[in-house]
Amino acid sequence: MSSWEAVAGVAIAAAAVALAAWVHLWFWRGRLGTSMPYAEELTLHTADGARIELRRALPEGDAVPGLPPVLLVHGLGANHRNVDALPERSFARHLTRAGRDVWLVTLRSGLFDLSRRERRLVRFEHMVEHDLPLAIETILERTGAARVDYIGFSMGGMLLYAALGNTIGEDVVRRVVIVGSPILISPPGGIRLPHWLGHLPVWLVPTLRLRFLAALSAPTAEWLRTPLHRVMVNPDNIERGDSRRAMVNLVADIPGPLNLDFARWAFEHAGALVVDGQGVLERLESVATPALFFAGAADRVAPPRSVEEAYEHWGVRSPGIVKQFVLLGREAGAAADYGHGDLAIGRNASVDLFERAEQFLARSDAPSEPA
Repeated sequence: MSSWEAVAGVAIAAAAVALAAWVHLWFWRGRLGTSMPYAEELTLHTADGARIELRRALPEGDAVPGLPPVLLVHGLGANHRNVDALPERSFARHLTRAGRDVWLVTLRSGLFDLSRRERRLVRFEHMVEHDLPLAIETILERTGAARVDYIGFSMGGMLLYAALGNTIGEDVVRRVVIVGSPILISPPGGIRLPHWLGHLPVWLVPTLRLRFLAALSAPTAEWLRTPLHRVMVNPDNIERGDSRRAMVNLVADIPGPLNLDFARWAFEHAGALVVDGQGVLERLESVATPALFFAGAADRVAPPRSVEEAYEHWGVRSPGIVKQFVLLGREAGAAADYGHGDLAIGRNASVDLFERAEQFLARSDAPSEPA
């Protein structure tokens, strides 16, 4: 066989593999992909040239008078469907059935169609400075409300740690629910990574193509349980079929600049969350906003202690602050030991988490409320 024939054979084989992968993705995205209805869908442009998306959920129950709109903010490697993944297991729809006006943001990090220039703008501090303030400002303008209630899942809560009292005034956030949001950063599952990763220049850090990998592996996710699967979720706490649908609908890529942010916290700052040269943990001590914290007992992405640390510092300089910490595990009365992803789509999340959060957000701010 000549060298030309060998090259042609390799090229044909590569093309065949690429075609098979495309057909595979097309079929499973069509079969597992689902859309959710929204009352409004907005594309907003930030001052630094990025985009975010804002969606208002369809109202389902009778509106509860006197309560503000609720903003739900997704985590790393996800979009707004993180908290609205499945019709039967949706944090957002649970709240609309309780009569709340619910809004979901897709941060710049969660968009599927980022250009190369837009990927360079995906930094944690940029989302703190621009994305959250713009989302809240828009909600207040469109609803006429003076404040919002805030629910942050994973990175969504971390962003609020850095933004509250900084780029977002405490006067516009009435109550906060934190779901699996660490204040101390370490590689998921205790994976050991070389320290030089935290010192790479930003242009050398690649985008993690999680969306492609998730869709590619979704059909086998429920019978092929790798160690990585168990890092992300407790598979025994998810109904059959739910993880496959979630992988196709909510997973987004993680742009290189944002990867570098997390790597630097883990390696240069001993896991401490640092934004604009200032530690975030100490800043939490001065907040006075009522807050409810959830942590999964089996969460390897945000271990309970990394969430509890934020809870302990939250408002320590504010006497009488209302705050609660809930560990979602069997020993604490939950239906299962929750991992990370199942905090959003666990089979009993509506009872263990959604209802508790709804009740917390439905309370008044009377000073007599017990801590």
